[in-house]
Amino acid sequence: MNGSQLSSSPSAKVLITARCSRRVSYLAASIKVRPIGAANESGSNVLQPVAVVRVNGNEVGRLVGAEKWGGSPATVVQIAEMDPANPYPEVLHSSFTGGAHCCNQIQVLTSDRSGQTWREVTLGPFDGGDSPAEDPLGNGRFLIVDVDNRFLYRFACYACSTAPARIWQLQGNEFVDITHRPEFKPIHRRNLQQMANWFQQKNPESANGFLAGYVANKALVSELYDGWDRMTQRYDASSDWGLKECKGDLDDNGKCLGREVVYSSFPEALRAFLIEAGYIKPTGEQ
Repeated sequence: MNGSQLSSSPSAKVLITARCSRRVSYLAASIKVRPIGAANESGSNVLQPVAVVRVNGNEVGRLVGAEKWGGSPATVVQIAEMDPANPYPEVLHSSFTGGAHCCNQIQVLTSDRSGQTWREVTLGPFDGGDSPAEDPLGNGRFLIVDVDNRFLYRFACYACSTAPARIWQLQGNEFVDITHRPEFKPIHRRNLQQMANWFQQKNPESANGFLAGYVANKALVSELYDGWDRMTQRYDASSDWGLKECKGDLDDNGKCLGREVVYSSFPEALRAFLIEAGYIKPTGEQ
């Protein structure tokens, strides 16, 4: 810990959504906060939450969260069953860096099949604040449910962008994207129901930012062709947002260091994007 002092965090949330029913052991998690470096002129420190995990009183691991300037860090620690292939529930630590549109950092401490070795698995960072895992199917297995951040800013401003849900499942030492599984269609259909009012507007702003997420949602419920038809009737042909794409890194001045692709229209750019993101196949099929 480099000599840092740990103190309790009164703002941290600790959620227990699973218990060690498969093994007579006591799994516990606590959250502490440590300052990083010296305080600035206003007396504020960079603070960092640390989740300490113990089994039967013995420490098995620590999850060091995102650094945040001033104030108590926004952080959640959750005990949840995320991978039933091992003897213990997992400990999730979700922490927020602060700042506009950024960032939620997710860390999970999980054991191997023997229950003797623990390892950290990370996911993100994502837009938005700290958030726990969810059990959308009600079967006791908790998942990470968020929005697909790849849609944000892709064809419109942040606030003008619509994104489909994205769902991950912990499998061993990695998170696997299971968004496209048929059992999650009810989630995607609910999202489509919430989008329906958009089509009642006569001249909506930033149409392409909405329509990209809408078409992706339609693909997730096996209605790609209907969604594509509606998109072609309502997209904004005058917008060039997202029609240039850099296939490589950017330099410090924002110049593309790789191959730059220029699309002739929003539908062409959207098709390429949805193929790359895995929503449709290169043949145009769902």
